[in-house]
Amino acid sequence: MTLEQLRYLKAIVEGGSLKAAAQTLHRTQPTISAAIKKLEADLNLQLFDRDQYRSTLTAEGKALYEQSKHVLAEVYSFENLAKQLVAGEELAVGIAFTSAIPISPILNTIRQCKVEYPRTRLEVYSENGLGPLDLLEAGQVSLAIIPWIETHDQLESIQLMNMKFVSVIAGNSPLLTQYEEIPRQIMLHHPQVIISGRKSSTKTYGVLEGGDQWKVNDFPAKKEIILQGMGWGTLPEHMIEAELEQGLLSPIAVEGIPKPQELEVRVARQASNPMGPVASYLWQLFLNLQGFH
Repeated sequence: MTLEQLRYLKAIVEGGSLKAAAQTLHRTQPTISAAIKKLEADLNLQLFDRDQYRSTLTAEGKALYEQSKHVLAEVYSFENLAKQLVAGEELAVGIAFTSAIPISPILNTIRQCKVEYPRTRLEVYSENGLGPLDLLEAGQVSLAIIPWIETHDQLESIQLMNMKFVSVIAGNSPLLTQYEEIPRQIMLHHPQVIISGRKSSTKTYGVLEGGDQWKVNDFPAKKEIILQGMGWGTLPEHMIEAELEQGLLSPIAVEGIPKPQELEVRVARQASNPMGPVASYLWQLFLNLQGFH
């Protein structure tokens, strides 16, 4: 039994006839017919019911055809892997991004990379805060898209975009009519909603220490809690533009909490680690996106 015989078998079944298989495979009908008869002789089984007008599988033929599809798929995968290794392409490339940023440019970049390198598996992670940095430092990803809150000397980075965060509370909160800047002692009794996550993302910025807190794992949950009037917190402006316009959420100033500033977001990689062609292509795509807004 040979792989060529299995390919002939598959082509006959999927084409519906010996003639169609010959046209698909660019072989003569006698060549394919002889190969199938040889396969039947080797297996001591009849694969096709030759009493039928069309090429119809016998019960035994159906069972072997189904198994042949799995065998050929594994062979195809094996051949692709060999081609990938010869080309020097990575088997997998990881990329992680902070969940606060607009996702559209990330998806477009990943799509372009997948078109150019379809054989490489792209592993994509959405993490809170500086969570992507943990994955980069652990070697789990090649690229991390993170808020550039502090300098990281061991990283090479590309400026990707600037983001604005806004401290907000439900638009119907009575605190909005009572204070221009809400006293710290008052806000200690109003839960602050905070994103929690991996070790790096647990670094606290703009947290009112000593107050009530909600700790959640994602921004949609944080946003909904604030909308329901059950807390306050800082959210990316691009996620709440409609709610701010409709008055469902309102910006607030809290005593002792700095007003959120624009935050730079950068794509980072380990400066000391060489990258393969796929990760390098991703890096170049992000380089072309510098200054996205």
